Amino acid sequence: MSDLGKARTGTIIVIVTVIHALSPLAMQIFVPALPSIRENFSATVADTQWVISGFSAALAFAMLAYGPVSDRFGRRRVVLLGLTVFCIGSAISYWADSLAILVLGRVVQAIGVAAGSTMGRAVAADVIPPEKLARAVSFMTMALVMGPMLAPVIAGYLVSTIGWRSIPLLLGACSALLLLMAIRWMPETHKPQRGKPSAADGNGGGAMGKSPFLTIGFIGHLTILIAVQVGVYGYLSASPYLVIDMLGYEPFHFGYVFVYLTLGYLLGTAFSGWGVLASRGLLACGILSYAIGGGLMLGLVMNGVVNLYSIVGPALMLSFANGISQPQCMAAALSAAPTRRGAASSIVGFSQIMAGGVGFQLMGWLPNGTPAPMTLLICACALTGGIGVLMIYRRPQ
Repeated sequence: MSDLGKARTGTIIVIVTVIHALSPLAMQIFVPALPSIRENFSATVADTQWVISGFSAALAFAMLAYGPVSDRFGRRRVVLLGLTVFCIGSAISYWADSLAILVLGRVVQAIGVAAGSTMGRAVAADVIPPEKLARAVSFMTMALVMGPMLAPVIAGYLVSTIGWRSIPLLLGACSALLLLMAIRWMPETHKPQRGKPSAADGNGGGAMGKSPFLTIGFIGHLTILIAVQVGVYGYLSASPYLVIDMLGYEPFHFGYVFVYLTLGYLLGTAFSGWGVLASRGLLACGILSYAIGGGLMLGLVMNGVVNLYSIVGPALMLSFANGISQPQCMAAALSAAPTRRGAASSIVGFSQIMAGGVGFQLMGWLPNGTPAPMTLLICACALTGGIGVLMIYRRPQ
């Protein structure tokens, strides 16, 4: 927004980045606790996966609602409502006496945190010019992954020393603090517009219909984002059981695996924000990296090489590709309709989270005890991402 000074804009971006970071933190901090939760409730692997995949599904569907609502009523009210709901979900999760109640608490958490996740992207698009948005989103992404990078390490120690219930207690405290921050320092950044969307909602070129969300370019970016997310979360779903149950490592050891993966993600976002290549070139590099990582992992497994290094090492390439694809695809989506950024953010967020939930739950249904299903899924996702890149390159200019 033109009337916001640079200092005020910087403050807003910092606040929404921290609030946005609560979503991946709440998602990933439970991963090291899954074996402990399964044992606590005497549940199957597939049932325990709903702690993550149920959260993902609720998060995705809630995002669909928050974006259009914020376009009509403003961003600030949506953020405050969401943080309040997240606090309630954390309390339910902490007091859960069955796996079903825990999943219910996680669903309530997801409905709340979806507000901050959706608004983080929309607010950034409100206050940052379109030509600088992709670069800004890249560096925002670098900042917001620091919490999820450290969270699994902290969670691993908490699970080993206190128990898994310390995790929802920690999340509740964090959300309460963020709610106070938002009340104090987050202003309204969007003035709701009445009437029909303007012609500026279109993005020209390659339109398959009147909606800016039905262009070949928009669909191509979504295809890449979905393909990368399905494979990455499929890996996150299978890896704790492979590392902890099959290879015999402790939960806090697995927490360090997240640090390694997050470093790859940070390298990808830094490369994305560097500005050396155009968006299409960056996405092509990302999918190539993804294919190399998946192919290397599959080759090692097919040759009987199954250890910590063969499972974790090639995943660096997957994280690097994820770090490249997310900022570029998000920026393209938010630029598609200038007066409907909330709706665009909802569509991207829904697609991203649903893809992650599908990838995560899929590993619970596939045969366990071997990395082969995981690696085959990653290779299939690399092929799908390649199709998305071809769509972007073939779109009319």
